[in-house]
Amino acid sequence: MIFVSGANGQLARAVINTLLEAGRGSSLIVGTRNVNSDFARGLAARGVTVRHADYRDPALMRQALEGVEKALLIPTYDTNDVRLQQNLNALEAARAAGVRHVVYPSFLNAESKRVEHSRLVHYPTEQAIRASGLGFTILRHALYADVLIGDLQQTLASGLFQRPGGKARCAYAARADLGVSAATILMREEPSGRTYTETMDRTYNGEEIAALMSEVFGRPVRYESIPTADWPRFMHERWGLPMELANSVIGTTQAIEAGEFDLVTSDYRAITGRPARDMRQFLESVRDALPA
Repeated sequence: MIFVSGANGQLARAVINTLLEAGRGSSLIVGTRNVNSDFARGLAARGVTVRHADYRDPALMRQALEGVEKALLIPTYDTNDVRLQQNLNALEAARAAGVRHVVYPSFLNAESKRVEHSRLVHYPTEQAIRASGLGFTILRHALYADVLIGDLQQTLASGLFQRPGGKARCAYAARADLGVSAATILMREEPSGRTYTETMDRTYNGEEIAALMSEVFGRPVRYESIPTADWPRFMHERWGLPMELANSVIGTTQAIEAGEFDLVTSDYRAITGRPARDMRQFLESVRDALPA
């Protein structure tokens, strides 16, 4: 049996949909804090086993993982001061339940000292996984390309693509693509101990992304760099992100500016047999999904 945590989250949904398309619904167990969501109810109606799971409750996690051979343990979106302990709870529950292999979505260049969620959550979780005695695969994700279009309506209306980073280049990957690769790992006999870094086949800076937006959406868009110090306030005011979470990404912006994420690998192709979609293809998929 395959287990996917955080079933109502966007990455989990991409993984689950890929597994369902591959006909693996009968061997799929999903865990979520909210078993009564429309998505969870829809999965249950399709024959997927839906279990109440919460990283904050080790005993509940152990029950959720009973009978599971391979588990994708997706970190929560809680604040970084509690996420490591949550991950450790989930890892211990997996070991106690007899899970054979865990898959963990980590972050690009997880050893970075600048990036708060890598320093406090992802890298120590990776170390704990390696010391756990369990079979494992670590998937280090590039920045989600999806964060570039969270305010697409405002971007197209104003003609300004506003992000920090200046001329620095950064690696991206679409969340849906990363769902495909994670599902592929879950469905195959994967050797233990591998760490993959998943990116598009090239990196991009803000000006290049704005130019692609102009071409794909047929409207003039230019890039405007936002100072790192102003970025948390921008996210709070435009997206409603709590300031505590917004402030935690300052280090990520500093890492981009320092060139830490100007990195390309062929690992996604090695997993799936094809490259991840590039930025133009990603934006075209966003355009094609817009209401008429």
